[in-house]
Amino acid sequence: MMQHEPARLEMLLTKLAFLLYGKPVYKAFADRLPLYGGEQVLDFVCGMGTVAYYVAGRLPHGHLTCLDISERWLNTCRRTLRRYRNVSFLHAEARALPEDSFDMVYCHFVLHDISEDDLRTIIPALEKSLKSGGSLIFREPLDEAEKLNIIKHLIEQNRLSLKDSRITDVPLMGNALESIYIKKKEVLS
Repeated sequence: MMQHEPARLEMLLTKLAFLLYGKPVYKAFADRLPLYGGEQVLDFVCGMGTVAYYVAGRLPHGHLTCLDISERWLNTCRRTLRRYRNVSFLHAEARALPEDSFDMVYCHFVLHDISEDDLRTIIPALEKSLKSGGSLIFREPLDEAEKLNIIKHLIEQNRLSLKDSRITDVPLMGNALESIYIKKKEVLS
């Protein structure tokens, strides 16, 4: 996967969006995640921690891992989440994730920006990182229909089945698809 360090303008615009629209955009998504408080959760490509900021507070007995390939975003995320003790930070690619580690992996406006070739490596790595019965949840722009079809196809190829899906209007971002996929529970014989 190509190393991507964000431009200062991109970081500034993200910070402004977080400060001005944090609750209707990022908190709304975090609040819909099916969390009970004790889960092991992965924020895949966490950026500055816009969603993680709200998720960390929902895990009083759990743990949030924030992963990004950008050291600049990860450092910003550390600052965003400095008050939380239940968070760790991982500067790595998806294939470095440990197997059977997470109850939930979520991605917020991330997958559509990843090339199809990279998705063919990333989605199986995310599936392997999930515990049996774990969920992969994403929110992606609806106007990326072709890319969404690729993403859904790859997810379903990797032993994940659709549990729920909805279209929502996200302030500043337009219509988005939010989907929850579940890793099939392994049946022991």
